[in-house]
Amino acid sequence: MTFTRPPDRGDGKSPPAGGPSYRCRIRPLNAAIAAACLLAVAALWLITLQRIAFERDQAVAAAMKSNSNLAIAFEQQVFRTLKAAEQVAVFVRDRYLQQGPAVDLRKLIDQQLIRDSLFSIVSVVSEDGSILSSTSRQASSAISYADREFFFAHRTPGTDTLYISQPVLGRVSNLWQIPMSLRISRPDGSFGGVVVMSVPPTDFTDFYLQADLGQQGLLELSSLDGRVLSRKTGSRNEFGLGAASLAWFQHRQARPEGKFVDDGKAIDGVARIVSYRTMAGYPLMVTVGTAYEDELAPTRQRESSYLLMASGATLALLMLACLLILMLARQRTAVSAVRASEALFRATFHQAAMGIAHIATDGRIIGANEKFCLMLGYGQDELRARTIFELGDRHEEERVRQQILQRLSTPLAPSSPEIEKTYRRKDGSILWVCEALSAVTGADGQTRFLVAVTQDITARKALEERLSHAALHDPLTGLPNRLMFMDRFDQVLESARRHGGLAGILYIDLDGFKEINDKLGHATGDQLLCEVGRRLQSCVRAEDTAARFGGDEFGVVLASLGRAADCEAVAWKIIDAMAAPFGLGADSTVIRVSASVGAAVYPVHGAEAAILLNLADTAMYAAKNAGRNQFSWAPGSLPALP
Repeated sequence: MTFTRPPDRGDGKSPPAGGPSYRCRIRPLNAAIAAACLLAVAALWLITLQRIAFERDQAVAAAMKSNSNLAIAFEQQVFRTLKAAEQVAVFVRDRYLQQGPAVDLRKLIDQQLIRDSLFSIVSVVSEDGSILSSTSRQASSAISYADREFFFAHRTPGTDTLYISQPVLGRVSNLWQIPMSLRISRPDGSFGGVVVMSVPPTDFTDFYLQADLGQQGLLELSSLDGRVLSRKTGSRNEFGLGAASLAWFQHRQARPEGKFVDDGKAIDGVARIVSYRTMAGYPLMVTVGTAYEDELAPTRQRESSYLLMASGATLALLMLACLLILMLARQRTAVSAVRASEALFRATFHQAAMGIAHIATDGRIIGANEKFCLMLGYGQDELRARTIFELGDRHEEERVRQQILQRLSTPLAPSSPEIEKTYRRKDGSILWVCEALSAVTGADGQTRFLVAVTQDITARKALEERLSHAALHDPLTGLPNRLMFMDRFDQVLESARRHGGLAGILYIDLDGFKEINDKLGHATGDQLLCEVGRRLQSCVRAEDTAARFGGDEFGVVLASLGRAADCEAVAWKIIDAMAAPFGLGADSTVIRVSASVGAAVYPVHGAEAAILLNLADTAMYAAKNAGRNQFSWAPGSLPALP
């Protein structure tokens, strides 16, 4: 600012430079500078606190999503254990009904017909509660289970399902176990005893080590009647406790699955980000939690940086205000202060950790900092020759235009909501960013240009995609897993109900796969499973779904069947495909396997997905018992198949 010399007063003297008129001009300007400084500081701290709150919310949301995926994985592990228990129980029950008290369970283990690694003890209990046969050499007929929870439960007719008891101290092992049992019914339907298997509670929470939940993480399996079957918090294992007072158990009353932040007062006082799921087909729920402070630790480190930067910027603004005030008194000092301020702004603009671009109201790029140029791979001059629309995805051009128009219509708003969008780099690759727009207005209130602040989230997007795929697919074969299979099956059944059509399900198990693993190794077994998955997909249509349940078990959903006999035709096609020799490895080792296939058809055999799956599973075992490499329909007295 330049001041002209005041006019002569007539006495040959001029008014002093610091006279009243000069001070009158200075005071309003000083007040304006102070007010602007306070507004800038307030805006700076508002933006900083909003950023801190946003990153906290993002960290919590990311932890919730990650824990939801871990809960799905934990549920699948528990489901596989329970499914294995059902299969072993049915097998042992069938042997006992065939051989009677002469059945030798230890011999079945020696024959590898029962895997002792899955369960601590497998026993057959008579109708009076005494042990008839057991895999444990410490078991004897003098030991009675007549007072056990599961024994009372199975005495009631109609309980021909796997019963999961509360943890008890084993009378054979003298260790804490979770009994899982199945009723033995005589041909006349009367109670004939129980097949019971014992699993240590800690076996269910071994998933804790795989999931990497941290030193204060939570992993819990509980029953829907309000008891904790197994819980692991950090290095502490617990079981047999009440669960009715737990927050996730109460949440489950309203929703079968969910996620929230728990204060931890009901357990150990550690606040956790919790995800829970109610298991399908079993009266159980799984819960996964990670410590709230552990999840926010990286964010809190950045918060300290933000607060330090805001404090530095505040100090810089105050200093700038002082310099501007001094400028009014000393012009030379003022000019120097302004230049220093401009240099500080340029350094802050170009050295910012986020990409910043100035955009004209018509979309032209006026300027950008070094971070923005590096993110897109363009130089400053190259960017000035382009518009913001040319840099983005053409499919998103209209959305970007609407965002700019909205920003221009509300120029005085602090900032627009952050949106996730894509840019195309100079090399053609895609850049995912989180972007917010702010308007810079002139003295007349009109928008001069827009400021776009962008953050690179490409890595986060890639991670989200990988986690989503891993949660729904088998990691070995790439086929859908059981969770995705059941979702597709539900969709097919719903379509069949609406249109009055047929739908089929096939349950497939490889014959002799264990021998291949034992003789040729698991690497060859994995190659075989991958090739089986490819052959299986080649046998079905695009609208059908082929999935791997685990081990050498597969399933197929057949949609929109013209007749039930088509289901059998596909089954034999699969059997023939699997019977063809497999050439595996670099030397094309020839391997031969076969497949046993069981089938069920909606609505001929049932109307619910779980029922049809169990019927197909039973039919598959019937095919195995018939000599393997066979097909079998679901059992029962059924109408003639169309």
